[in-house]
Amino acid sequence: MGVRASRNWAVPVMILLTTAACATPYSYSFHLTNDGAEHASKAGGREALEDADVRAELLVDPTGQRAILIDVTNKTDQLLQVQWTSVTMTRSDGLTTTPRPDVDVGWIAPGGKQVVRLIPFILPPSGSAARAVEGQRVELEVPMVVRREPKRYRYAFSVHLQGL
Repeated sequence: MGVRASRNWAVPVMILLTTAACATPYSYSFHLTNDGAEHASKAGGREALEDADVRAELLVDPTGQRAILIDVTNKTDQLLQVQWTSVTMTRSDGLTTTPRPDVDVGWIAPGGKQVVRLIPFILPPSGSAARAVEGQRVELEVPMVVRREPKRYRYAFSVHLQGL
């Protein structure tokens, strides 16, 4: 009985040591900073920005879905083309990525809406690499052809971390 009891203490100690060595995990929140942005009414909700031609609803989720979710609504009476192969995301530290839709998407009909998941979008879940992203500004640039004219929509976000 004495040998068995002395071994049982090793399991809790190992668990304690393992969890103590792990870096703090973080969750990210992204908030639109553009003038006129509609902020999410609840955590995990989409934020929106629109003009006379286009409405975009966005959710940036680097740890859950590991994607940028964007719903684009064509408010015009003409076809709208989003140039998905030219979308970029640039952080204030200069890092630029090129997320792409996870499915083939086409033109958006007048009054229509297209729901797109842009991948990959992954940020570090913990440690100093995650903390380095805190407070940065991120800009998602989405080129479109609106009313037969090229236009670049820029969605600016502030990035914040919260320990889990």
